[in-house]
Parts: sequence; C-alpha cells; structure tokens
Amino acid sequence: MIYSPSIFDGILYSPVFTDGPTRPLNVEVPTIYAVSPCRNEVVDCHNLASARAYASGRLPTKSNAPKQTTVSVSAFVSPTGQYYVQHGNQRMDVANASTARYYVKNGVPASVLLAASLSDLALSLNQ
Repeated sequence: MIYSPSIFDGILYSPVFTDGPTRPLNVEVPTIYAVSPCRNEVVDCHNLASARAYASGRLPTKSNAPKQTTVSVSAFVSPTGQYYVQHGNQRMDVANASTARYYVKNGVPASVLLAASLSDLALSLNQ
C-alpha cells in the first residue's frame, strides 16, 4: 500500500480477448493511480515515480511556444571525418552524422546558425 493522500494503488480489471468463441477474460492488472494537484482528475500511472511527479505537479505541460524559423541546409563530411551542415557560404560544424541528418531533415533554427556564425567570427578575429 502506498501511503499518500494523492497516490494510491489498486487492481484494474482489463478485458483480454482470446482466440475462438470464448468471452473476453478479465485480467487483474496492478495499477498505481495519482490524483492531480487541482484534485479534478485521477490518472493511472505506469510506475510510482510518474505517479509522484503527477501528484506533485512536476509533469511538463504542453505549451504553444511559437515555432522557430528554420533554415534548410545540406550536410557534408570533410576528409578528416568532421561532419558539418552548410547554408549558402555559412558552414556549421556538428557532432556526428545523426545530428547532420536531423538538421537536413528538420532544418537548423536561424538563432542556432546565427550563434555559430558569430562564434566563428569571434574566433577568426582573435587569431
């Protein structure tokens, strides 16, 4: 038993369908439930950690943040094995092939490309 006013456990009876003409069988599934912080909703959780997070209000909420402007890029690999993506004449080094593929598929946020170009400019001015 879980001793908390907002987290409790119980048995969920879920129907399991079998092959053939038999009726669905009710199977006992141990389940942990959590009550939302506003006390309006009871949610079944997969484990105790997610139940505690839900009950305390620490779960992330969906936000409608404005989408960032992205720039389409193409990926390249140098002869030494360094991966980078390029837009026009601006080149940005990336960590590995997976990162390069992600940027080619989804685009690079303009703010990230600008930060990389300013970083390269600062390095070239310091040399």
